[in-house]
Amino acid sequence: MTTRSVSLLVICLVCGSPALAAVDRIDPPNWWVGMEENSVQLMLYGRGIGGGHVGSQSPDVTITEVVSGDSANYLFVTLQISESANPQTAKLEFISRDGERTPIDYLLKRRREGSADRRGFSAKDAVYLVMPDRFANGDPSNDEVEHLREGLDREDPYGRHGGDLAGVIAHVDYLVSLGMTQLWMTPVLENNQPKSSYHGYAITDLYRVDARLGSNEDYVRLSEVARKNGIGLIHDFVPNHIGSEHPWMKDLPTRDWINQGAEFSPTNHRRESHQDPYASDLDKEQMIRGWFVPTMPDLNQSNQLLSNYLIQNIIWWIETADLSGVRVDTWPYNEREFLSSFTARVLGEFPNFSIVGEEWTSNVATVSYWQKGKVNADGYDSGAPQMMDFPMQQAIRDAVNHDENWDSGLIKLYQTLADDFLYPDPMGLMLIADNHDMARLYPGVGEQLDRYKMAMAFLATTRGIPQLLYGTEIAMNAGADGDHGRLRADFPGGWEGDTINAFTGQGLEGVALEAQDFVSSLFEWRRSASAIHTGQLMHFAPRDGLYVYFRFNEAQRVMVVMNNDKSEAHFDPQQYLQGLGGATLAKNALTGAQHKLADHILIPAKSAQIYELN
Repeated sequence: MTTRSVSLLVICLVCGSPALAAVDRIDPPNWWVGMEENSVQLMLYGRGIGGGHVGSQSPDVTITEVVSGDSANYLFVTLQISESANPQTAKLEFISRDGERTPIDYLLKRRREGSADRRGFSAKDAVYLVMPDRFANGDPSNDEVEHLREGLDREDPYGRHGGDLAGVIAHVDYLVSLGMTQLWMTPVLENNQPKSSYHGYAITDLYRVDARLGSNEDYVRLSEVARKNGIGLIHDFVPNHIGSEHPWMKDLPTRDWINQGAEFSPTNHRRESHQDPYASDLDKEQMIRGWFVPTMPDLNQSNQLLSNYLIQNIIWWIETADLSGVRVDTWPYNEREFLSSFTARVLGEFPNFSIVGEEWTSNVATVSYWQKGKVNADGYDSGAPQMMDFPMQQAIRDAVNHDENWDSGLIKLYQTLADDFLYPDPMGLMLIADNHDMARLYPGVGEQLDRYKMAMAFLATTRGIPQLLYGTEIAMNAGADGDHGRLRADFPGGWEGDTINAFTGQGLEGVALEAQDFVSSLFEWRRSASAIHTGQLMHFAPRDGLYVYFRFNEAQRVMVVMNNDKSEAHFDPQQYLQGLGGATLAKNALTGAQHKLADHILIPAKSAQIYELN
């Protein structure tokens, strides 16, 4: 089978007559022996195959169920794979309604060595978020792809700009230089939409990498290169919706495959209706079953065939691409029962794997509801080990953008951390200062470099897993108004002819250069700071414009002093004896300057100073 045929995921059938080639596609295109769950549901597609049957000639594979879709062109077949089965090409046979028989070869692979024991990410890690189309163009030959509707248009903020997986592969060393240990990319799967498909969230093929980004093989290669450099790969999983040009929309497998009768009806975005004890059924229904936009049809995850399809899809990508984690898009827009089934199945196969859910709200109680182990009043547990910490993102900006007062300034950080009692695992929260859906950090703090550095220092030293958006490290100022097309600007140096190259530093100057130097020094220090990775946190209520907190374990003790005042402060460490833990000396983690803790320490205005204590 050629590379092209593999990327297209078309199953070749052994047949001599076109009439026998009834099955054109099988999802998933292969599976594995030795899985914890020994069954797999295949979706077969081909003209008129509905009502047919599938048999097995392989003693290790049993057909336990065959279900026809409402469309005449789909058949759902469940394989039971023997626990003792070896890797093989299973010999199946499609039998049409007319009795014609077509052999099918279905590959059962050997799992990766240690696959079930793979470890996800934790507070030891730092995550770098990349939008592949806007990061680097490593292969201009795929800028235009004949069978895909949208071509290259770098002048259009919402157009395709040509970045690809080859570009990411070429710059993995840059991520290493920044102290990053995990790579999260926005969805890399095919988005064959007429326009504005660059972001990846309107998927038209769940088993194929978008050819303008590369191939499935390129995705696997990226994972391999990243791992060799100490970086794990996080997959952006979008189970809530698909793109309006997905083939399903022209031929629905079942009548209820898409919510709202496959006709656009918007969601009300009332995410809190999940937890609201007073919520009406109408509000809950509109939230879950409504569509984001007309170009993103909402999937009906209560359909068990579809639910199985989606869960198997992410397991397939985990095993195929050797992933370290999954970020789940629009978490609360998915059905609750689906989410708990999904996490149970994935963690059943990969017990130490990472799943982080996107619940975009500033309400700590709402985010905490979803984390694994939360004892909720309604008894629900989604099973998600990690969640994105949007409440802290809002607190960071509020803290550095406002002067100190009773209820403003650094007190926002203190108060938000004080709410950590609501979380089963605060260290499992993914921290962000910005992302691809909001105004970037630097313009978000009024283009004030001191505020920016304070935000980054807090991000790197508080509890949880920090995440940086590409370009944040150079204080990228694009899209200050939050316009998605503009804030997702091209990374300088990723295209031939760029006069500024942030990868090498060529032409980088001023604020951008200073920001990059600061971030790389900060996260390179963090890489080996065990107190930040696993240590306890103790903080003191802000006073006199200073917010002081400590991170400590048996091996290391770190003190962070944030000064939000417009003038320098004389900090007296002896007011914080409990946090000092008997230490007498402090070394600035980034400058190396030494201080005696018996003396006052001068803290510059609008700054965060990090000290290693001994």
